[in-house]
Amino acid sequence: MHPPDDLVSVLIQDHRDLQQLHFELGYTIEFPRLRHSLVELLIAEVVRHEVAEETYVFPVVRARLPHGPALVDEDVAGHREIWQVLNSLDEPDLTSEEFASRLSRLKATTAPHTRAEEEELYPALTEHLDEDERVALGRAALRAKEKAALRRYLAEPDCSLRNRVCSSPTTLAERVRTYLRADAYRL
Repeated sequence: MHPPDDLVSVLIQDHRDLQQLHFELGYTIEFPRLRHSLVELLIAEVVRHEVAEETYVFPVVRARLPHGPALVDEDVAGHREIWQVLNSLDEPDLTSEEFASRLSRLKATTAPHTRAEEEELYPALTEHLDEDERVALGRAALRAKEKAALRRYLAEPDCSLRNRVCSSPTTLAERVRTYLRADAYRL
């Protein structure tokens, strides 16, 4: 069992939070406006999680784990697969049936990726990093997550994220990634 501020615990909690959003989306299939809002939130949260992995996990995996670069490449390939499906959920004018089908595909794509991280990558991190290192990285990730607390920001009337997201012609994922990299995760 990892302490709650251990990097592995932080990332596993992200997985549970993303699974919860996915579950909630299942109840919005017949409500297009609500599901659109939740899809936007899911996209933003996936980007936030992915940036946390890129910032705090991948450099350590590359440097400290046997075959680290190959493990990172495999994880990044999994992220690309997830993005293909996730972006298809954000298409306008999806019927309820189309949305339900794509939501099922998202679950089928994310489940093996999450399982691989939790059963292979995270245990390898535990094996090759001592608890103090994992806690230091976990605390850094938690501080960054707090700066990027998207649910709180999106609820504020003068939400800079919402204003920046709405004013850009790029995809939602690209806009959120740019926002997080600039404001929350100092690289």
